[in-house]
Amino acid sequence: MRRLLAWLGGARARAAPALRSPRALTALAALIGLVALAPRWSFAVEEHPLRLYLVGDMALYLERGVALAERARTAWDTFTPPGYPALLAVLHAAAPGDLALVGACQAALGALTAALTALFAYRLDRSLAVAALAGLATALYFPLIFYTGFVLTETTFAFLLLLFAWLELRALERGRAALGLAAGGVLGLAVLVRPSLLAFLPCVALCALRGAGRDRRAAGATLLACALVIAPVSAHTSWLLGRPALVATNGGVNFFLAHSACRSVRSSAGGEVVEVSTHYNRTHFERRCELPRSFLDEGAYYRAGLAEIAEHPGRLLRAWRGVAEGLGLAPRRAWPNQPFWPGSVEHEAPIDASSRLFAPLVLLPALAHALARAWARRGSRGADPGARARSLAWAILASVGVVLYAYNGNPRVRVSSDPLALALAASAWAAGARRLGARLRRWRGAGEGAARS
Repeated sequence: MRRLLAWLGGARARAAPALRSPRALTALAALIGLVALAPRWSFAVEEHPLRLYLVGDMALYLERGVALAERARTAWDTFTPPGYPALLAVLHAAAPGDLALVGACQAALGALTAALTALFAYRLDRSLAVAALAGLATALYFPLIFYTGFVLTETTFAFLLLLFAWLELRALERGRAALGLAAGGVLGLAVLVRPSLLAFLPCVALCALRGAGRDRRAAGATLLACALVIAPVSAHTSWLLGRPALVATNGGVNFFLAHSACRSVRSSAGGEVVEVSTHYNRTHFERRCELPRSFLDEGAYYRAGLAEIAEHPGRLLRAWRGVAEGLGLAPRRAWPNQPFWPGSVEHEAPIDASSRLFAPLVLLPALAHALARAWARRGSRGADPGARARSLAWAILASVGVVLYAYNGNPRVRVSSDPLALALAASAWAAGARRLGARLRRWRGAGEGAARS
């Protein structure tokens, strides 16, 4: 046994220079990408073809994508954020009606997301073990595999979010405005896919205003590039509506639903009856509400939501239930009569397991590790190489919590940011393993010392 341990120690020492090489991290990320690609390709292209699941949001996204490829954008199109339909329009132009291409594209984006997670996780502790654990966890995380099989935004948004996080982290570490511009461009694209990411922009603005010199340069460049991407879309949306707007008009309806007691909200303004609901509302309430304003009148629905809060202040506390469900801290409720998240019938078991285990295995360990690090480093002025990565990840995750509270207590809102949570959890579990190993070595040393005496 001693010879085996000595051989393993020597092998580790010989391999150490190679493992410290930048090529080792690149090779690891590439390997994780290949591992992630296999189940996503199998699921989206073979087992769960997208063409068989075109209901609800999926049918709407596909309709918007085809329309964007074939005609000019209209006012009603502004209710759907344009980023994902734009991707579908490009793929439709390349291969009209071929949803297998969409599935293949989403499988590739999912694989790249897992590789980017490994690259980002490495910056937390400069540890290949943490990078491998986070990357493999993302590669095999069932909700992210599941969403590659639907015409939904989760896969595309997750890729853009992780690409932004990686580029922004490198920009902050190096103080390079060029990297900040690239990160801002990706951030702008992510906002066009899901405008809820606008909740993260105050964090970037704060860094641009209050950060150190190189952090300020990188964050300022990020804000500039993000604005340059969003501004043309915002201007076009405003022109179509005849009033100032950002990139989409669905935020007001989601805000109203989050703070009302309505199963859904209907509107006949504009000559067509349209009904909108969210996962939380459909699984908690029975009353259908109707407002005499078009869903495109975002301000009217924000005012209606604020009126609900003024009349029922307890709704502010009730919204935390949505956050708890969105974060996996409360039991998952199946979406009635819909073959997508929280799951089609044949995938109930792995989805339930993912929902139940997310909080105890991912969220809570990551939070506990963050608090333990903060306590251990209180008053310390020593350098923390992973501080920027941790701050960036937690800022993004905090913005997700804000969106869950203010707009939509749906696990779908959270899933795209789960790779960042998995990276933080991998760091936490690795730190726990190191502490346990150190304690076992102390006990062994103490036992050997007692035996010799």
